[in-house]
Formats: sequence, C-alpha cells, structure tokens
Amino acid sequence: MPAQTETASHPVRPAAWRAALLAGFVVQLLLILFVTMIGLRQLGVTTDNLNRVVDVHMRKQNITKTLLSIARERTLIMLTLSKIGDPFERDELLTRFNEKGAEYAVARQALQDMPLNERERKLILRQQKLVKIAQPIQSQVIDLISSEHNLEAEKLAISRVIPMQNKVLAVLFQLDVETQRVALDASRKAYEAQKVARFWMYLLCGAALLVGVIVSAVVLRYTTRISREREHLAIHDALTGLPNRRLLLECLEQALAHARRHKTLIGVLFIDLDNFKRVNDTLGHAVGDQLICNVAKRLRATVRAEDIVARLGGDEFVVVISDVNEVTQVLQLVDKILAVMVAPYQISERELFNSCSIGIGMYPTDGLNSSDLLKNADTAMYHAKSSGKNRYHLYDAAMNAMAEERLQLDTDLHYALERNEFVFYYQPQVNLDSGRTDTVEALIRWNHPVRGLLSPAAFLDMLEDTGEIIPVGRKLLNTACAQTARWHAAGFNELSVAINVSSKEFWHKDLLAQVEAALDRSGLPPHSLQLELTEGILMGDMDAASSRILALKALGVSIAIDDFGTGYSSLAHLKRFPLDLLKIDRYFVKDIRHDSVNEALVNSILALCKGLNLDTVAEGVENRSQLDVLRKIGCPVVQGYYISRPVPAEQILSLLERDWSQFFIDTT
Repeated sequence: MPAQTETASHPVRPAAWRAALLAGFVVQLLLILFVTMIGLRQLGVTTDNLNRVVDVHMRKQNITKTLLSIARERTLIMLTLSKIGDPFERDELLTRFNEKGAEYAVARQALQDMPLNERERKLILRQQKLVKIAQPIQSQVIDLISSEHNLEAEKLAISRVIPMQNKVLAVLFQLDVETQRVALDASRKAYEAQKVARFWMYLLCGAALLVGVIVSAVVLRYTTRISREREHLAIHDALTGLPNRRLLLECLEQALAHARRHKTLIGVLFIDLDNFKRVNDTLGHAVGDQLICNVAKRLRATVRAEDIVARLGGDEFVVVISDVNEVTQVLQLVDKILAVMVAPYQISERELFNSCSIGIGMYPTDGLNSSDLLKNADTAMYHAKSSGKNRYHLYDAAMNAMAEERLQLDTDLHYALERNEFVFYYQPQVNLDSGRTDTVEALIRWNHPVRGLLSPAAFLDMLEDTGEIIPVGRKLLNTACAQTARWHAAGFNELSVAINVSSKEFWHKDLLAQVEAALDRSGLPPHSLQLELTEGILMGDMDAASSRILALKALGVSIAIDDFGTGYSSLAHLKRFPLDLLKIDRYFVKDIRHDSVNEALVNSILALCKGLNLDTVAEGVENRSQLDVLRKIGCPVVQGYYISRPVPAEQILSLLERDWSQFFIDTT
C-alpha cells in the first residue's frame, strides 16, 4: 500500500505545480491589468488636459497669424490703391480693404474672448491705440485717392501710413511671439504632468512585475514573443509599421491570383514624395521621419481596408488596389490621395506642405506579374514627376524608352564634369536709366557629345538628386569669377556677376570657404559677386539661413532672391533676411501689358523695395510692350530675351560696350 500511495502521488505533484503556476500567472495577470488600468486612466486624464491646452493655444496662435496676414494685406492694398487709375478697380480694392478691416475686427474680438495673460492684453490694447491713430491717416489717403490726388496719396501712404502700419505689425509680431511663448509654457506644464502620470504608471507596473517575476519567468516563453517580433520586423517597415517590399510582393501575388480567378483588375500605385530631400536637407532627418509617418497614416486612412499600403524605403510608397472592374475606380482613389497629400502637415511646431507624384500600372494591361507591375508603375511615376510633380500618370509602353534615355543621360552626366562638357553662358542685366549693362548672370549649359547643347531644365534635377551639383556649382563659381575679373581688366570695372546657388550648395559646409577661395584666386572684388537664392531655400530653417546669409555678406558679396513672388516669402521674411536685391519673376512680367493686376503687383513690389532699400531686377522681358510698361512704372533693371539671350563669354564684350539707351529709342 505504501508503495502504491507513493506511486500514485507522482502524477499529482506535477499537476499541482502546474495548477499553482497557472493560479500565480492568473493572479499576476490580474494585478498587472489592475495597475495598468489605473495608470492608463490617469494618463488619459493628463492627455485630455494636454489636448485642451494645445487646442486653446493653437487657436490663439492661428488668430494672431490671421491678424498679421490681414494687416499686411491691407498695407499692400493701400499701396496699390494709390497707383491704380481705373475707378472700377479702385472701388473693388477699396471694398476689399474694408472687408479686410471687418475681418480684422472679428479676429481681434475672437482673440479678446479667449483666455489671455496680462502681457497679451496689454499688447492688444497697444495695438488698438495704434490702429486708432492709423485709421484717420488711412481715411485721409482714401479721400485723396477718391479726389484723384494719387501722387499725394502715395506720398502720404509711404511717409505715414506704412510706418504706422509697421508699428501695428511690430506689436502683432510681439503678440505672436507672446502667444507662442504661452503655448509652449502651457504645453510644457501639461507634458510634465503627463510625465508624472507615466512615471507612476511605470512604477506601479514595475512593482507588479517584480512580485510575479518568478511565475512569469517560468510560464512565459519570451523566445516565442521574440520570434514573432523578428518575423514582424522581417516583413514590416520599422519606421511606419507598413508592409515592406517582401510582404508587399507576397500580398501582391495573392491579389494577382485572386484577380486571375475572378477576372478583375488590379491597380499598382507607385508613390514618391515631391521635394522630400529638401525637407531632410533643411530640417533634418528627424523631421523627415515624422513626415514619412504622417504620409503613411494618410495613405492608410484614404484607401479601402482591403487595399495594400507598403513602404519600399526612403520616400517611396506602393498602394495596391485590388478587386476593381474599371480603371476609373483606381483613378478616383488616386485623385483622393493627391488631394489628401497636399494638405499641410503639422510637424515639430512647423507647417509643412508636401505633394507627391504617382505612377499607375494596371493588371493585366501593364504586366502579368508583380515585378513587371512595380517596374512599370515606377516608370510612370518618374514620368509624372518630370511632368511637373503633384500629378499622376498611367503607364505607357513608350515610357520605357524615355526611362532608358534618362538612365543613359544620368550615366553620361556622371562623366560630364571630368570630360569638361559643361560650358558657361552669360546674360546681361541692363540698367534702363544709364543704358549700360551693370550685371551679367552666369548660366550653365551641357554640351552633350550626342544630343548637343542642353539647357539646365534637362539635367539640373539629376545633378541635385546625385549631389553632383556641388562640384559643378563650384566650377561655375570659379569660372564666372575669373571671367568677370578679366572683363574688369578690359575696362569694365563696375561689372558684377550673378550666380545661382542651389539648396544643396547653400547648406553645404564648405560654401563660405569656396566663395572666399574663388574670390581670392580670381582677384574679383567681393562686391562684384552676387549670389542668387530661391525663396524655398530660406523657408526651411530661417534662423540658420539668416546666419549663413550674414556670413556671406561678411565676405562682401551681395545676396539676391530669385523668382520673387512665386515661393513662400512674405513682408516679414523680407525684413528678417539681410538681402540686397529682388528679382521679379517672369510670371508677373509675362502678361504685364494686358493684365492691370500684374502691373499693380509689380508696381507694389517696386515701391516695397524702394522702402526697404532693395535693388530690383525684372526678368523674363521678351518683347517691347513689356519693356515699355516696366520703364513707365520705374523698374530700374531688366533681363530677358528681348535684350539678349544667354551667350558665351566671348560674345559678351560687344554687349558690354553697347549703349542700350539708343536701342530703346530706335525701337520706340
């Protein structure tokens, strides 16, 4: 009997041990669940507080920015009113001026109704006092305009209205800064409260885990969980959590098999973000990663639940739209994606805008397997990007030939610099008062051994993408400085040379050293070198951009903004950056003869530049009528095909010697 008892007791012990382990695990699980629920509840409360704080202060900041925008627009309307002779246009602008005043009052009242601190209230009161002072003067200007005393109205606007409006803007800028400070302070406090809640949640969870560590170590098999995580990482993108290329191909093959059985269509969308490299270069990879995550969320929220959204890497995404019967169903979804992608992104307290280009490959017309569909969709995407971005293209077999041509051109481009195939042309900028060429703009051309002379439109984007723009830009800088020094030696001592600087060049660590070295080697005086920047370069990190411009100006060179009016600049930005010259974009010059609005805008820009002590150049002058209007409204310098196309250096001397005043008279 004892032997039987002992024998019978052997199977009991493991069962009891398993039961004890199971009971301990259940108790531990309940404890962890209880503590986690408490922590999550507290964390939810603090998160709600944070959201409320952010909501209130974001609305305050938006209202403040609205006040700034309206004040600036009213200033421009006031300037434009003094320059327009058409009574109907003047009445229309006056109506708009009054409407903006009403909007301003509504926005200010909305701001006053919100929670404000003492300094915000003082700034609003100060702004109201300044507005009361400015209103009689504005009324006086409008009265002068109404009585056809436009010249007196313009003088009064420039001498009194704009300075007073600048004071109003200055107060609004201070208010904007204060609202941002208050928002950051409130957010910081809310985040601190959230950190405290998170700390207690972690502490309680840690205590609970410590109590059951022995039970958990025996019951839980971490190797299983680790294995699952590794499997997930193997088929998903680590940054966005979307399927990666491997899982995409598996899912696409399944979708293709389903389409073959049910005789349906599949749309493969190859999506590439436009100008994503500019975001990375100017704002850093952390902001770029956040943008990628936001794009992934938008794509996932836009498509159907059964559609596949994958990230291939970088800024490339693929969407697979399966089980459709018509191509129009795919195109409707593509239109939705394009619309969703251009909406602004709020990242790191910044508002970013980013579009995308989409290539579409359809099964079965554009490929019968996943490899062909992806390749053809990629080809179509590049065609969309090269056609202007923020658009889509359906694949066409002819695109393969274009893709092969681009690939060959890209290959040739790698050897173009060492083969000395880049040549430099120069286009004069003529002073309408003196009739002399004050500046020449240095422009690059590619003398391709097969395709002949190519303009920058054919290869500049490829230089940017590959980074070859840095050595090519350096050669342009050195060549242009040396050539201008030779023209100085020939007697044209006052001549300056303008050189375009790309985003990659501007932010390159060696830019200052390269500019200084080019001036030293050539002997060109620094004031004879003008660097042209696009507006987009300055809008990434404005503080860093301003510091870099100051460093360049410390060398003695001048800084110009190219294509002004088509980018992101505003009056505040013009005041912030230490600029020397604005180039009015050809878009405004093109229809200036037949579009009074364009004429008024150019006139306003000229008046603004005069007030800010900035030089001005109007580019894109292609006919006599455009030149006549620009001369009439007082544009000092022009550039364009009507004066001269870009020409090699050896043809510039005859243009420098020419008195353009006689040319203007002869063609009148």
